[in-house]
Parts: sequence; structure tokens; C-alpha cells
Amino acid sequence: MGVSRRTLALQTGAIAAAVALAATACGSSKSGGGSTTGSGSGAGTPIADRNSVNAATVKQGGKITWTIEKTVQDWNPLTSLGNTFDYAQTTNGIYPDVYVPQPDYSLVLNTDLMAGDPVVTNATSTEPQKIVYKIQPNAKWSDGTPVTADDFIYLWQAQNGTNPNVDVASTTGYSDVASVTGSDNGKTVTVAFKQDKPFSDWKSLFTSILPAHVAKQHGDVAASFTWLDANPPTVSAGPFEIAPGGVSADKSLIKTIKNPQYYGKPANLDEVDFRAITDSSQEPTALANGEVDGIYPQPQLDLVNRVKSIAGVDYHINQGLVWEHIDLNLRNSAFGGPADADQTQPAKVALRQAMFTAFDRLGLLNRTIKQFDSDAAVLNNRMVVPGQPGYQDNASAMYPESGDLNKAKQLLTTAGYKGVGTALVDPSGKAVPAFSMRYTVGNQLRQDTCNLFAQAMKQLGITVNVSSTDALGKTLTQSDAQHTYDIIVFAWVDTPFPNSANQPLYTTTTQGNPQSNYGYYSNANVDKWLADATVNPDQTAREKDLNQADAQITKDAYTLPLYQKPTMIAYKNTLGNVRDNPTQIGPTYNIAQWGQK
Repeated sequence: MGVSRRTLALQTGAIAAAVALAATACGSSKSGGGSTTGSGSGAGTPIADRNSVNAATVKQGGKITWTIEKTVQDWNPLTSLGNTFDYAQTTNGIYPDVYVPQPDYSLVLNTDLMAGDPVVTNATSTEPQKIVYKIQPNAKWSDGTPVTADDFIYLWQAQNGTNPNVDVASTTGYSDVASVTGSDNGKTVTVAFKQDKPFSDWKSLFTSILPAHVAKQHGDVAASFTWLDANPPTVSAGPFEIAPGGVSADKSLIKTIKNPQYYGKPANLDEVDFRAITDSSQEPTALANGEVDGIYPQPQLDLVNRVKSIAGVDYHINQGLVWEHIDLNLRNSAFGGPADADQTQPAKVALRQAMFTAFDRLGLLNRTIKQFDSDAAVLNNRMVVPGQPGYQDNASAMYPESGDLNKAKQLLTTAGYKGVGTALVDPSGKAVPAFSMRYTVGNQLRQDTCNLFAQAMKQLGITVNVSSTDALGKTLTQSDAQHTYDIIVFAWVDTPFPNSANQPLYTTTTQGNPQSNYGYYSNANVDKWLADATVNPDQTAREKDLNQADAQITKDAYTLPLYQKPTMIAYKNTLGNVRDNPTQIGPTYNIAQWGQK
């Protein structure tokens, strides 16, 4: 899978109105039983029906093994390194959220943690927006320490953007908060926003609540936030906890066990282990052999066909909030440079535009996704996907879905490039360097995408060298010499909140502190439109803000949307309450309800 936008409402939940609209839309859903070699056909299941898929009464006890596609290198889902979908699958049952995104894109209050709905006081001309949360009196960490306002305060302090030494995936929403205070022995939390900064996506706040009392043992906010990223959770406020010695030396096996101190409804299973299989082609074999009980791979034709043939397995393919894209590193001197202004130089803009123009996105789909999902379509918006309010095509007029090699060559020639189609030379007479394009190791579909992109660039006279990465987070943040990129393909995994979710992805940031703007894109107008989308009280105006930003990013050629990626889940049909959740939280959103039928 890809990177999770846990803040956004990572795409973040936008306001309730947007969530309600999204929940009424229909999407593609294909499912089948693996007891025969059925085709798995059956499209058009309403998104609103997804919450009840595989609902069952289950037994108490038992153990299952679930597959993730990356070895866990980081444990804090709120850092730029830890903001990775597979990592979060292991901690969803440990670090709780106030609101939990559901498969139908709605939001459900975590009533194990919270004592009733938060009380919201809207902003007036004299008073700021305020939110009062009530924590359950018996909510506690597994070491007996109560969950209190201190845990909420710690998350705000780490993510409010005032300390540049804190590595965070996003400051959106938290940077608009003036204060977080506790009362009633820490069981009441009052959040006051800045007077001029009401936040429409407030339900996206306080995800992956971390233990402030543990953090205090490991230095200041910056040091402790990093420590929580580098070390497996030592305490839990969720239904599961890391077993003693439960992390293998190579981090390919994570054992979690039922948290005996959990204050909510206990988990049904005694143990859920997470096994990393970094080569997705091996996942069906592991499922068929009984080495794992469920998989959540990026679907591709051979893998889908192999899963269909496995006896005793149910599978589902859905369209959801996952979308694949190609990004450029704008610190590369050919694309931009060390200063934000470098990326606005006309010749560099023309190079980026030409590269995106030449790529045949529809051809990519026809060779890959459409072979098993006939509903797949080219995506032409970065802010929302089809089925969400405000979706419109902001890309295909500039970057034709089937590509346009002649148009791309003309862009380069007009900008003063020489050697177009052979060996490209920029207007200053300098050879355009070879670019490194990275994809996640073991992901054949992304490897195919990279190879097709490299072939298209060769026709422009550009060399693209394709290689895999063993750590997507480290590569996106370019944390060392082995983890760098010029071009990269990955996916964002959204929540139902498009208004604030996109802000950390495209807002100007500082070198060394990218948040989620890993390629260091910068445009002042985009900054303003995305900021306005988080505070504008009118839904139509928010959609306009997002689409203006998206259209500008298209012109600036920073990231190229490819397609709304189908999700695939497959599991033994003896399991109950296991289902796809195509938002950023993934299938472990309800891990406590999993069990054996």
C-alpha cells in the first residue's frame, strides 16, 4: 500500500456534510468466494453497505496472522517517517483515535475512549471556536496510567508547528489551536482555536493518541516524539499491545496480544500477528499454505487470479480513497533547485510539463489495472476522488490521458532544449542528467509503472533509471544516501476529509522539515487556497479553493495523478468481521471485533 494521510483529514474528514455526501455515493465492489474458481464479479455495491460486509458472531479466543507489505521501521504514525499505511496497521489497535473512519467513509466516535460527543462552540466575532472532549473515567494505558488531557496536550505540542525540531507528518489543524487545557483530574479536555482560525475539519484531530507519561521519560517534545518513532510501543490504550519480545530482530514479524488492562470491550482474539511479505507476488502462496490468514495487497492480474483459485478464501476488490501518483523531487537542479524560486524558472517548468505530457496514463491502466477492474479510470484530480463532493477534471486538458509525445517535444523545443528525442540538453547547453525513479520493493505494478514511464521519457531524450526502495518513508524524506529519489511512484491513502487533508502535502515548507510535502513544492497561491479550505464556512467555497489549488499544481507539474487505486482484501472464510476499509486507517480499524466464526 502507500502513505497514509492521517491528518488531512488526511484527506481528512471534512466536515460532516461532506462526509454524508460521500457516504451516499456508489463505487465499484467486486467480491467472490475462493471455494471455487469463480470470477469474483458483481459490481455496484453501494459504499453505504460496506460497513456490514462479513458481519458475524464470532468465538472468543484464537490467533491469526495478518499480512503487511513492509517491515516496520518506524512506530510513530504521526512523524514524516512513520506516516506509512503498513506501519499504522500494527498500531491501530494500540494508539486510539477519537473518531474512527468507517468503510463507508463515515466517522464513528470511539466510545470506548470518549464519554459522549465532544461539545463544539462555534466561533463568533468575539469568541474563538472551542471543543470540549470528555474522556471515559476508566480509560487508561496498559501500565495503569490514566488517559488524560496530558496525552491530548502532548499531541498538540508536537504537531502545532512551533518547534522545527519535531518531525511531524502534518501540523494542519493543530497549528490553528491556541490552547489545550485539562480539568476534572485530566478527564476533560478543552481545545480553544485562535480567534481567526476556526477549523472545519476538527474531527480529524487527535488520531493515534500517544502516551505523554512515557514521552516525558525520553526528553523534550522533539526528542520524545523521535523516541516513540524509533521504538515499539511499550504501553497501549487500545485493545491490543505488543507482546513481550514480540518484535523480531528483522522487524518482519510483529506479535500483538489482547490487552488485559483494556477499559473498553475486550478483543475477541487472543493474538494478532503481523507478518511482513515485501514481495506481493508471494502473498497468495502464503495465504494458500496457511502461513497467513489474510492479505491486503495492491491488486494485479496474476495475483487476483491466484487468489480466486484458493479454496476457503473470500476476497473483495473495491474502489476507495487510495490513489496512485508520480511525484518529482523539486530540489533536483533540473526540476528546481535549493531555493523555492528555482522551481518557477520557465525552462524547468517546461521540462516537468513535457515529462507528464508524454506519459500515457490510460495505456498504463489498460496494461495493468483494467485487466481485472473494468471500472478503473484515469484520475484527474489530487484533492478528491470520484464519488467525493467537488471532484472535477483539472488535469487531462494539459496532460492528455493517452499522452501526447509530439506536444511534449514541442514544449521542450519552445523552451530552448536541444537534442529532443535523442539526448536532451537544456537551454544553457548542459545535458539533462539521468534521473533516479524509485518504487516500493516487491511491488510489480509500481515497477511496471516506472518502466513504462522510463520508456516514455527515452522518447524525449531523457534517461530514467528505475530501482526499488526497501523503505518508502526513508526514501520520501531522503534520510540517507541509500534512500533518495528524483522521481517516485506511490499512493496516498485518504480519510474522508478533503479540506484540510491536502494542506500538508502541497503547502510551502522548509528544508529538512517537509511534513508531507516531500518534493518541496511551493506556490503562494496554493498555500492560500489550501489554508482557506480549512476555515471557509461554505462547502461550495471550500470545493472551489481545492480545485483552484489542484489546477495550479497541474500547471506547475509537481505531481501527476494516475488512477484511483482499487483495494483488495482476501481472508480465510472462517474469519468474521474482517472487511476492507479503503480509507487511510485500513482493515485493522475494527481489529477488536475480528474473530473465528
